[in-house]
Amino acid sequence: MINCLRFSLRLAALTLAATTCSLAAAAGTELRIATVAPAGSSFHKRLQTLGNEWSRGAGGVSMNIYAGTQGGELQIVRRMRVGQIQGAMLTAVGLAQIERSVTALQYMPMMFHDWDDVDAVREKLRPDLERRLSDAGYVVMFWADAGWVRYFSNKPIQRLQDLKSLRVYASSGDPESVELMKAYYTPVVLEPEQILLGLRNGMIDALPVPAFLANFSQVPAYAPYMLDLRWAPITGALVLTKRAWDKLDPAAQAWLRETSERAGHEMRRASRAEDEQAVQAMKDKMGLKVVPMTAEAEREWRAEVARIYPRIRGTLVPAPMFDATVETLKARHAAGS
Repeated sequence: MINCLRFSLRLAALTLAATTCSLAAAAGTELRIATVAPAGSSFHKRLQTLGNEWSRGAGGVSMNIYAGTQGGELQIVRRMRVGQIQGAMLTAVGLAQIERSVTALQYMPMMFHDWDDVDAVREKLRPDLERRLSDAGYVVMFWADAGWVRYFSNKPIQRLQDLKSLRVYASSGDPESVELMKAYYTPVVLEPEQILLGLRNGMIDALPVPAFLANFSQVPAYAPYMLDLRWAPITGALVLTKRAWDKLDPAAQAWLRETSERAGHEMRRASRAEDEQAVQAMKDKMGLKVVPMTAEAEREWRAEVARIYPRIRGTLVPAPMFDATVETLKARHAAGS
């Protein structure tokens, strides 16, 4: 009788466990994804579109997006490491906390002349970067970019020397760059959500930021001048932790790969168009004044930046990645492509 009771209890437990697993599978998997992009921004909306696609495919994977609520990218990476979130849309600043080699796509100012340069280097380095990120415990879903970093300021600047007396916003997740730029201006470390407060209170006088974010945040209300200089591309990727990825069945993984690759192409196309549109919108609606870059001033900027490349190589950007970037661009420009 006791043995029968024990057998019945075991059978009931097994049945309950199987039922629970079936219900969980039917319910699908929720992945918590963070981004520093504000809620309602174009990047947030594009992630929502991708999340809708994910949920319609195999496995019913849903994306719960935390937009602009999880701190800076350093904090977001920490949250992924402890399992609070399963993925994030990160720029090279955040990705560098995982694998330093990604800095080659963003930390080499004035090295890239246009988006074709960016695409050429990214595709050249992509297999190695994705392998390194995988070894660190992360899966790249797609690569994206968010326009060119441009300098916005509360008074006109044209030459690098014009920045010397200014206090300039710097990211908290980028201490090496902060040290490097101390030779040119006074960096002030703030979290992204503190930028407008810093401009209003006079904590900062200028900031390097992509046009879409300046437009969304109405930066010209406090920094109405923009230097017409493409300082560096903002590049990044959507990554998932391997812990979360490995829990998905193969069909779900294949669907996420397929939809994410398409989303990456669309995000790059849309963000590049938005980069120029945002500048025009700020001129039309907020009175943004674009300070032209003269040929002489550009030569000065390039000459000065060239002097800091040896300090970037091997510190901000690992030497092999720095060299691969330079060689890729040299070959591309020599071919006239």
